[in-house]
Amino acid sequence: MTPYEAIVSKRDLRMYTDQPIPDDVMGRILQAGRMAGSAKNLESNRLIVVTDQAVQDALALAGDFASWIGSSAAVIGFASPDDQLRLFDVGRQAQNMMIAAHAEGVGTCPVTLGHPDRARAAVGLPDDWVMPMVITLGYPVADHPDSPLKRPRVALDELVRHDRWS
Repeated sequence: MTPYEAIVSKRDLRMYTDQPIPDDVMGRILQAGRMAGSAKNLESNRLIVVTDQAVQDALALAGDFASWIGSSAAVIGFASPDDQLRLFDVGRQAQNMMIAAHAEGVGTCPVTLGHPDRARAAVGLPDDWVMPMVITLGYPVADHPDSPLKRPRVALDELVRHDRWS
């Protein structure tokens, strides 16, 4: 699979088998996140890999639309000191890891954690750290249904403007 093919064929998946992710595969996924760029080269984000069921269940309560978190083989949280949080950097790391995972046959889905105190408590973060999002990871079930929200993507000529808005 080429990088382009990985990007255009990746879909967010929320249903996984109970197959664990091998250490070498997880290592490549984490390395893809480590290699993402960072604003001013701060590299302030830290990744928390969660496989413990109780911690995953606690994280599910930190998001409003996160009920499937506990069914994943692993969850990767993006933690940062509150005063150094760069959401663009979090997104870059997450997208790198989700594409790398997809190329390895591992399904993923990003999850926003809207309750920072619950997220902090779930993984034991210091009070001055935040974890605004996680990604779930797992091998997709064979008969994964399409999203009920599935629709065609906006056409490229509608999406892109050149030089000016009009």
